[in-house]
Amino acid sequence: MSPYGVNKKKPVGDLAPLAYKTVYNNALNKVKVDYKKIKKVTIINGLGVTLGDSIIGISALHAIKSINPDIHITLIRPEHCQDYVEQIYHMASGIIDKLLYLPFDISKINHTDVNIDMGNQLYWEDFDSIEMHDFFLTNLGINPKSINDNIKNNSWLLNTDVPDFDLGEYILFCPNASTKIRSIPSRFHVEIVEELSHEFGVKVLGFNDVDHPNFFNISNISSDTLSFAGIIKHACFLYTCDSSALHLGAGFNIPTRCIFTTVKPELRSLYYTKCESIYIGNNHTAGVHCSEDDYMLEVLNKEFEEFYA
Repeated sequence: MSPYGVNKKKPVGDLAPLAYKTVYNNALNKVKVDYKKIKKVTIINGLGVTLGDSIIGISALHAIKSINPDIHITLIRPEHCQDYVEQIYHMASGIIDKLLYLPFDISKINHTDVNIDMGNQLYWEDFDSIEMHDFFLTNLGINPKSINDNIKNNSWLLNTDVPDFDLGEYILFCPNASTKIRSIPSRFHVEIVEELSHEFGVKVLGFNDVDHPNFFNISNISSDTLSFAGIIKHACFLYTCDSSALHLGAGFNIPTRCIFTTVKPELRSLYYTKCESIYIGNNHTAGVHCSEDDYMLEVLNKEFEEFYA
């Protein structure tokens, strides 16, 4: 089982830590793999439980396929993840050859193949110290410098079939992230939409209500990840603080302005050539992944006030 799964449902049966000599884990012992010589690889408990992490993790699998197009990739996912997260893995069916889910009987894996445990990456020492594409590549046994930056731009998304809702020319405004500390407070939304309207001269679309005559809430047509991706793909500009929107926008080569509050931009958008990254966090907020702490939020509010002054 995954740690995420244990938090969602009480485990049953005999469980033991994953400690097999034939299962690599870079957090325990450094992994180096020559994928040109490998026929099959199984990745256990990968590649995260959030949409943003998953998009980048799939880019690392895309890198493996670029090294060896004939390699067979099996991915064993954490159980009980949100449907909108799982949908991105089905969009990557051209990269992932077999998709399975935990809990999984480890005795059933083929120990003659390469097997890599990627579980619980949020707590790995290097998760908050190196750029995220490079993190996944390193922990899959690949030298990040050997991979073309285009792959680190999530270019695999260009091969996905996403819908076009024929919305005309528009800016997409996504001010809400998965946690409050990473979101743009609603008090600034009208001001941002006003600035975007003047800067680009086209309508502004989004998924929440903003009291501005040039803003339109289209949440009714964004019913799943495929729809969300399609709306991003056909935008002429993206303004966001949401990492999943950021990573999708990069994959579709959409000019983007992204506000970072807790994670330094160089850890997430280093390879995104069309992204203007703005960091408004400080020493109090750096590295915080989730918080509803009033003090933290007030600290950020002051930073937002100064930035939008």
